[in-house]
Amino acid sequence: MKPNKYNRIMSRIAIENLKLINFDELVCLIGKNIEEIFTFLVNTAYGEEIVSTCGDKVEPRLLEEALIQNYAKTFKILLKYSSKYIENLLLSVLHKYDALNLKTMLRMVQAGMNAEDILQYIIPLGTYDKKKCQAILSEVNSISDIVGSLKDTDFGFILKETLKVQKIIGDLSPLEATLNKEVFKGILKEIKNLDRRDKKIATNILGIEIDALNVKIILKYKALMIDHENIKKNLMPTALIDEKILESAIMEPDIKSTLQCFLKSVETKHQVYQNIFTKLVKESDSPISRLEFILERAPLEMSFFELKKNFRYYNIGYILAFLNVKWVEIKNLRCIINAMARNIGADQTLDLLILPENY
Repeated sequence: MKPNKYNRIMSRIAIENLKLINFDELVCLIGKNIEEIFTFLVNTAYGEEIVSTCGDKVEPRLLEEALIQNYAKTFKILLKYSSKYIENLLLSVLHKYDALNLKTMLRMVQAGMNAEDILQYIIPLGTYDKKKCQAILSEVNSISDIVGSLKDTDFGFILKETLKVQKIIGDLSPLEATLNKEVFKGILKEIKNLDRRDKKIATNILGIEIDALNVKIILKYKALMIDHENIKKNLMPTALIDEKILESAIMEPDIKSTLQCFLKSVETKHQVYQNIFTKLVKESDSPISRLEFILERAPLEMSFFELKKNFRYYNIGYILAFLNVKWVEIKNLRCIINAMARNIGADQTLDLLILPENY
């Protein structure tokens, strides 16, 4: 892709990147009360959304909503300034939030929650934003109703086919896996349309999220003693860790040998993958939740790695890395806000934050 394809968006990314909160400042928010957190955030990039959302009523839920609104606004700005190929890739990434909103509706309808409560958790991004979800929820009473309401959409057909399986096993995992697969197929398809350098960088930054999810699925289901064939059915498309590696890992007798299998397969492929799986092997006796947390940090580590390695103004890495870091910032802020609301201690809160490895 020629550099002039990046002219408009790079200036916007540079501006938005300067608005990110320093990790030290973010950590200093731990233990603060709601008013102190509000005062800090009002003077950041989130200020406009916080003022308009909270008004005179400062509540944890409203602060979280303002954070998500800001991310949605930022994403839409980047789409506006993108050239065709970048826009197509970003739109494919945007489908992650469509899938997230659909999964939120499915889970909460199954739990018997009302539409008003469900809509508080819908992210205002993508096709299935609050307006669309509100329209769906006004006409449904069950999981089948939701799937039926999507019959003429991108996700409709595949969910209808999967609904039969969901009814047999009685939980939402087949429907959620189907949504994830469809999203990641679309992302990988758009990556192929990039030029050689951008394709490699995008595969690293977006692909590690897909690979990390596959590893999470294998670890979770092996811990639950699920049979090998059912594990395979829930796996996503692959990036650097291909199907043969996944199949070999599934066949290993325990969690430690599974992680050792992954480490052996990536030792010569990528430094970030090697670092992640080295850490996983060292902590293989930890609870699955701890191993999942290490994998959760993988996209952030890859983003920082690609920024340092490819510090050129014109490449896709700067855009994708920014979106990853911005999303992690919001997740960390939400974690701090919720920890404050639930009186969780400072040390425990710090352990829950997604921070760079060497922070």
